[in-house]
Amino acid sequence: MIQLPSSALDQLLTPCLVVDVPAASRNIRRCAAFFSGQPAALRPHFKAHKCTTLMRQQLAAGGCAGVACQTSWEALVLARAGFGDILIANQVVDAAALDEVGEAAALARLTVVVDHELQVDLLARAATRHGVPIGALVELDVGAGRCGLPFGDASLVPLAEQITRQEGLSFRGLQAYEGHAVHRHSREVRATLVQQAALQIQHEQARLAAAGFDCEVISGGGTGTYDLAAQAGALTEIQVGSYVLMDGRYGTLDLPFEPALYCVTTVISRRPSRAVLNVGLKELTVEYGMPVIQAAGARVTALSDEHAQVSLTAGAAALAVGDKVLLIPAHVDPAVNLYDRLFAWSGTGFTEWEVDGRRHYRLPGFSR
Repeated sequence: MIQLPSSALDQLLTPCLVVDVPAASRNIRRCAAFFSGQPAALRPHFKAHKCTTLMRQQLAAGGCAGVACQTSWEALVLARAGFGDILIANQVVDAAALDEVGEAAALARLTVVVDHELQVDLLARAATRHGVPIGALVELDVGAGRCGLPFGDASLVPLAEQITRQEGLSFRGLQAYEGHAVHRHSREVRATLVQQAALQIQHEQARLAAAGFDCEVISGGGTGTYDLAAQAGALTEIQVGSYVLMDGRYGTLDLPFEPALYCVTTVISRRPSRAVLNVGLKELTVEYGMPVIQAAGARVTALSDEHAQVSLTAGAAALAVGDKVLLIPAHVDPAVNLYDRLFAWSGTGFTEWEVDGRRHYRLPGFSR
């Protein structure tokens, strides 16, 4: 757990997010060391923290094939920041977003995921309009039930053929994300689901090979399955994001990473068996449960717009009005997305890191 002296806490206007830099650095080194001996490369996912400062540290540690992101805006931020190999691990169809794809592709090697012929047409038009090359991966649904072609879908080969026919596009391979496996508590269950996904990927890869298509890239995986997916033999790169900062949900799994992100809050009300903190749904999300409070005998039981309700058992920490309390967000990605900056604690002082991948929406044509 991070150690923040009261003199440091007094500098902070709460609620805010603090990064334990030594802990994040250890997580980065552990993951890089693992991938240094694997046939699959690491492609860290920007969507987890949306911070180019942090992403540079991840790439500097080595073992990376490039970076992954989820939106056209994130890709453009990364490209403008000098990242050279970017995968948008998602489908892009909005006109304004496709223009951002074109802008990013002019600055970096860009690959985008597709699972429908219309997406291919739109991507090809963007490539032509901007005069840039764009790579494409066909997404497979290997169990997450989200985007992607189902197993054995007849459109797999025709979609690859359509990509290769388009000027400005190139077929690069497959994406297959086993999102249904990454949070399963049992490692054995995660391993089984990853192996099932690997068999499906290999079958679809063989179908493409029989039609003359080579898969240079097969991308997938996540923090909960990073080692299992790397060793299953189907993927060439693993999209791991949450491992750097971690969160309450991933903290319940048997992973070799430690908490590195904390929400600093203040006690604003206190009764014998409960306390109230000045943080709520506007600063944290609850789809993965309540944030984990770093105080003995205390448990967050509910969040409303501006408040966190804390239950206190007998012998709980002596929380008083005005005390600072640390919470580990339950879900790192949306929590970070609610803040403009992170306060990075080195152990002796704070540095501000901008969450520069966080989108501030404007009408097309307005300055960014």
